[in-house]
Amino acid sequence: MLQRGCQELLDEAVEQFGVPGAQLGVLSGGNRMVVCSGTLLAGGDEPVVESTAFHAGSIAKAVTGLLVLDAARAGKVGLDVSCAEQGEGLWSETPRMLLSQTSGRPNVLPASGEELEEFVTRVGDLPLTHSPGRFSYCNAGWSVLDLLLRRTTGSSFEDAATNALGPKLTFGAPVGAASGHVSVPGREPQPVSDTDVAAASAAGGRWWATADQLLDFAALQINDGEGVFDAEDVRAVRTPSAVLPGSTVFDAWGLGWALWDRGPHQAFGWAGYTDGQRTFLRGFPEQDAAVVLVTNSAGPLFGPPGGSAVFDSVLPQLLELLEVPPLTEPEYDAAPRPTSELAGSYGPVTVESGGPDELQLHAEAFGQPHPLDCERLGGNTFTMRSAPPGSMPVAFDDDLLYVGPFALPRH
Repeated sequence: MLQRGCQELLDEAVEQFGVPGAQLGVLSGGNRMVVCSGTLLAGGDEPVVESTAFHAGSIAKAVTGLLVLDAARAGKVGLDVSCAEQGEGLWSETPRMLLSQTSGRPNVLPASGEELEEFVTRVGDLPLTHSPGRFSYCNAGWSVLDLLLRRTTGSSFEDAATNALGPKLTFGAPVGAASGHVSVPGREPQPVSDTDVAAASAAGGRWWATADQLLDFAALQINDGEGVFDAEDVRAVRTPSAVLPGSTVFDAWGLGWALWDRGPHQAFGWAGYTDGQRTFLRGFPEQDAAVVLVTNSAGPLFGPPGGSAVFDSVLPQLLELLEVPPLTEPEYDAAPRPTSELAGSYGPVTVESGGPDELQLHAEAFGQPHPLDCERLGGNTFTMRSAPPGSMPVAFDDDLLYVGPFALPRH
């Protein structure tokens, strides 16, 4: 019954939101199942099967967190000691600051072919996005952690992850992997010529996996490490360390996982968002359950179509099937500010006031050719009007605009 229901859910959502192919995995106690839908390539004949690998992307950040904590437990890394004091060419921040994403460093990705040391040095010379201590998503910080592991343990992130979790881990697109696609409204999904990412960002997103392999990783988290990692470290990766202003896409960040704290709904997880691929993992320790969705269509940040819209569409029914309390709206504690005060330019985004609780977002840099009409959810958090599946809320916190977890400073 569960498998048939999940298959129907996935098939309908994949068709509705223009995703060529996907896998949906569900873990409930000792039971698990994976269903597949669609094809490896839009318009192609080769179907997605259980062995098809997708780009897990930033879900690898939780692996990085565990490896750094494990190295600290072995006495090779000092979590609260400046990285620069622990190895050549590293940043001044501590590993804990980088894991909790509170360094204030800009969110930058390496160029194709850019070496790890070169990338870390380049970003280290850039100005801060904001003062340290506040959360903002920083992909480059995870490359620093990779270099830290090399300097202190002699092993790269990829080698350490493979040694800990087994040879089934794949970094870089394997043969037979799903082809990535870009999906935009009103058009057929367009294949992406190269869906891999630079080796310098391995610790932040070069992992490719099947839904079944990601369920293995979810089970390891729920079962406190299964003897592979120390239980205390596994719990630390999903213990809140920094609050996300406005709870745009989650409530707090641990040391590798995003966290949701909504009364009876307690969850950890994160998502991969790369050129042409969108992946989700969500774990529910109290229900001994987890959900994984892997898709070969990224879609726009403010969706639909694409993988984000598929996930938003299927999640409520999956929670009901797993007897997980529904994901309710967060409590918006910030005092609402007039939209006229919020108007202005934030990085490549411009905000215009449209009324007491309405604003317009000009986000051409994020693939939005037309202004987006937004309405206040609560506090200083806004969402696209009617909150379509796959859309990403925005929030204002002092001089920062948060587009999901990404902080943009006000000019």
